[in-house]
Amino acid sequence: MILLPALLVPIVFCMAFVRLYRIPARLARGQLHLPSRARHGLLLLTVLAYAVLLGWTVGLAGALLHALLSAAEPLRAVLALWGWMLAYPVVYFLAAWVFFYGLKPAAKPA
Repeated sequence: MILLPALLVPIVFCMAFVRLYRIPARLARGQLHLPSRARHGLLLLTVLAYAVLLGWTVGLAGALLHALLSAAEPLRAVLALWGWMLAYPVVYFLAAWVFFYGLKPAAKPA
């Protein structure tokens, strides 16, 4: 029971770091576009999903580092964060779902 989440969370962390880096880089290069201003709800949801994924990633990484480095019993401190770690793949999946609909690739020149 503990093995699957213990393997899944580091993989999702890596995928989230890549996505959090690539989205702004591709937006800056013009390879991705945000929804048009006519679709305010989708634009707001896309920006909110990025902010939540960024906040959850940084917060969980900081909490795990703090638990591992400064706790008297690191294993017990990490297990106290188990609920947050189990929710992280769900947060990533929901953010990826919003990005799928909210970020469109640029049209390729003919």
